[in-house]
Amino acid sequence: MLFDTHAHLDFPALADDFENVRATMLEAGVEHVVCIGASRGIDSNYRALEFARKYPEMIRCSAGIHPHDADMVTPEVVDLIRNEFASLPEVVGIGESGLDYYYDKADRDKQNWAFREFLQLSKEVSKPIIIHSRDAEEDTLQALRDTGVNTGILHCFTGSRAMAEALVTEFDFHLSFSGIVTFKNGRELLEIAAEVVPLNRVLVETDSPYLAPVPFRGKTNQPAYVRHTAAAIAEARGLSLEDFAAETTKNAKEIYGFSPVAP
Repeated sequence: MLFDTHAHLDFPALADDFENVRATMLEAGVEHVVCIGASRGIDSNYRALEFARKYPEMIRCSAGIHPHDADMVTPEVVDLIRNEFASLPEVVGIGESGLDYYYDKADRDKQNWAFREFLQLSKEVSKPIIIHSRDAEEDTLQALRDTGVNTGILHCFTGSRAMAEALVTEFDFHLSFSGIVTFKNGRELLEIAAEVVPLNRVLVETDSPYLAPVPFRGKTNQPAYVRHTAAAIAEARGLSLEDFAAETTKNAKEIYGFSPVAP
């Protein structure tokens, strides 16, 4: 069984046909998925929580504000996430939050301030921070050092080998890999997933509806397709898909504190 550790299920391309998406996911052996609340402002947190409550046997959610929307983050917004979401049992992570200097959709100082607020919140509620980092490696690592956050998830890892090494040696982070590892230009990332990150720190994700893996590249991504990402990394590590799926699912359940729903 596989665990899609990061998907934006509330996007219309998935939400409007979710029963079929869910059926396809189960057919592919994908047992669990974390629906990321930080998709499109505050409202996405409510939509993610709704998914987690409707499908408690297979879905949990996160809560936060994406760095693209950092300009909207105020102390009041952080308090809303803290008071209405962060401590709920359905919420297993804080974020995604972080720094994106590639698109620069929000002021960099504001991104850094918001990121540190959510890092502190993750410590406060003892739930992993889910980090988005693009073209911001040094500032991302410095924020972890400054706040004392030692563990969490670097989602959709696209960073350097040096950053991967820092996250698994200086820090106790898990690195999550997306369908990019199946792309022709994703060879270096595949090598990092296979050679740098210890097996007990590897996670797989879709980042649905984005980044569909080969052979679905260019189409709407969905949780079922995480199987192709897992298969690529398993082969690169010299493991069977079954063994790799078992290990990464165990990793996901441990970092997210994912426990069965009480009968």
